[in-house]
Parts: sequence; C-alpha cells; structure tokens
Amino acid sequence: MTIKLTKKQVLEQIKLMADQTDRLLLSQKIIMELEQKLFHEKWKFRYVARRLKQYAPHEAISEEELDEQIRQKQN
Repeated sequence: MTIKLTKKQVLEQIKLMADQTDRLLLSQKIIMELEQKLFHEKWKFRYVARRLKQYAPHEAISEEELDEQIRQKQN
C-alpha cells in the first residue's frame, strides 16, 4: 500500500513537522529553565533550613518535625 501525495502536500507536511520541531525545542528550553529555577529554590531552602537549625535547633522546619513536636506535647 502506498500513499501518493502531491508536491504541495509534501511541502505542507514538512512545514508542519518543522513547526512541531520548533515548538518541541522551545518547550524543552522552557522545561530546562524551570528545572534550573527549581534546583536553585531547593538549594536556597536547604541553606536557610541549615542556618535556622544553627540558631534555633528546637524550631520545626518541616511538617514532619511539627507533627512530631505536637505528638510529644500530647504525650
């Protein structure tokens, strides 16, 4: 089974594929930028959390630590 396309149809398909490729590359670029921003935000949080633990070791930083402190106070 063969599909016969006119020259115009082939050119339209190539243009469509080129547009989709450009969109994909732009999407990948945006994703990489977002991943980099997320990495830096996580790094900043870890840094601030370490500094907080230095100055106030008894303060809860995460939900798990807060839940543990609440359980300890209830017992």
